[in-house]
Amino acid sequence: MKQPIKRALVFGAALIFGVAAALSQADARRGGGGHRSQAVHRSGNVHVNRNVGVNRNVNVHRNVNASRNVVVGRRYYGGVYYGHGRRYWHGRWWAYGVGSCWRMTPDGYYVWVCF
Repeated sequence: MKQPIKRALVFGAALIFGVAAALSQADARRGGGGHRSQAVHRSGNVHVNRNVGVNRNVNVHRNVNASRNVVVGRRYYGGVYYGHGRRYWHGRWWAYGVGSCWRMTPDGYYVWVCF
């Protein structure tokens, strides 16, 4: 083989290898992006933004009597308090607070008014 052709081939091969090395180094700096033949194992940890302010000063207002001293079987507000259970009336079970036989008291609980 002639000397100038041999030099041109060696120079071309060196140029190709140099460009390939530079591209792979630039790709490695960017974080990859090529195909990987190895499996990726993740530990399951999730990164969470912990700089978010959480309002833990939450007040919940419930319409319930603070001194709830009601007695099962006693009359209150035109009905009888039977607790939070269901009642059987005219062949049907009525859940607590469901139907026209339950009346809500001002203290926030239901009494049974059907007799």
